Amino acid sequence: MKALVIDTASSYLYLAFLSEDRVIHEEFFPGKGRHSENFLQLLRAGLRKHGLKINDFDRIYLGIGPGSYTGLRVGVTVAKTLGWTLDIPVHTASSLDLLASGHFHKDGVYAVSIIAKKDYYFGKVVEVRDGKVTTLVDDFCVDVREFSEIISKYDCIRITEDNYAADPTMVVFTPVENLHDLSPNYLRRVV
Repeated sequence: MKALVIDTASSYLYLAFLSEDRVIHEEFFPGKGRHSENFLQLLRAGLRKHGLKINDFDRIYLGIGPGSYTGLRVGVTVAKTLGWTLDIPVHTASSLDLLASGHFHKDGVYAVSIIAKKDYYFGKVVEVRDGKVTTLVDDFCVDVREFSEIISKYDCIRITEDNYAADPTMVVFTPVENLHDLSPNYLRRVV
């Protein structure tokens, strides 16, 4: 089993290759607003480095958002195109889970965030116990004050773009039933 892992929801472009549930290649590339310019060259360089071809992958794992509108479109477009042309399944998970999953080897409560726009965050609160991840507060979009109120209810570890760490083997990805219906989680502020 070889999987291509993609997340373009935040200011970082995350790209990884899994082989038999082990990460063999990983990129956390900074470049807010430039994911479309950098994705293919990072993918090509990774494939060359490991002597792989794109058709060596038998599945795609995608961070579906919430996050940057344009960034999400890049990741979803690449995943749909590759899934369709290679005839391989695409699986999705919250980008918030994926970007924090490298911390999930340690028990605790985690408040994960992606900057949405000035003074707004996409966020999520999860608890990890004995390797099991439980959602306490599902993906949301709120202003800074509301974000602080939500996470103040928990003794939590903050995960932001300053300390993102991914481990795709710790994330539960859901198979996409109909690739044509796949669209990003453009979560916006709930009034």
